[in-house]
Amino acid sequence: MMKILHYSGKSAVIDLSQQELLLAMALIQEGREALQCDSDASNALDTLFTSANILVEQARRQALKRRTSEPGGNVVVAPLRSTS
Repeated sequence: MMKILHYSGKSAVIDLSQQELLLAMALIQEGREALQCDSDASNALDTLFTSANILVEQARRQALKRRTSEPGGNVVVAPLRSTS
């Protein structure tokens, strides 16, 4: 869930989930196209959100890989047996 972690008269620090980050990234890209905005600031914002999403996805994959490589980390689901 989105949260404002810190703010001042100059900036804000916002916490976004990966889904919220993807949504913000899509909105930025769509807005740039719709407004034909190719300024340095819009390019930097697009790059920032894209980079943040890549870093979050890499961290998510590494955490998943660690969980499945730990002893007892693998989950095996047995097929259901018929009771008839």
